[in-house]
Amino acid sequence: MTIWFYIKTTQDPKTVADIICDFNYYQGEHPEDKYSWVTEPKKSGDEEYWEIKGKYAPLKDLTLIGLAYRAGDTVVLGEVIDDLAENFLDPLLEKFGFDNIKWIIVPNKQ
Repeated sequence: MTIWFYIKTTQDPKTVADIICDFNYYQGEHPEDKYSWVTEPKKSGDEEYWEIKGKYAPLKDLTLIGLAYRAGDTVVLGEVIDDLAENFLDPLLEKFGFDNIKWIIVPNKQ
């Protein structure tokens, strides 16, 4: 399933995405054993958005985790697979509180 998070905030989408990325950092015992999430700016026409990507030090390829963009007075974190819900909910609840967060779960197409 895919989850879309909606956060009512005046902060910009990159700041919200950075909160998620800061929470999702792991340093293992070896120097190369480093896993983190990073943001990359993107544009589609006039619209600017950010991709949240997983980065593992030994690999050059980044994995798409989700998207961050603004819709009205809300920051949207979209296209998140349900296995990663906890990685998003924990930092969002801590920063914005339960009343400022909504989510929609969309079943995968079969």
